Amino acid sequence: MTTEPFRIDPLAVPIAEAVRLSGLSRSELYRRLATGHVRAVKSGTRTLILMDSLRAHLASLPAATFRAPKAA
Repeated sequence: MTTEPFRIDPLAVPIAEAVRLSGLSRSELYRRLATGHVRAVKSGTRTLILMDSLRAHLASLPAATFRAPKAA
């Protein structure tokens, strides 16, 4: 039997939380919203980022590549 509490992932989060979770800057997140790569909805005056959209966008980014350090 598990003692871990039941956790529900949010469907949408405010801009500040999306910035924190994604590691994108606020400006970069707005650029991705403007190009349609990330989707947002309005709830009254609040803008909420759809987490499925944010996750899908981050997953679609190319893998980072690194060079081995030069030997000393």
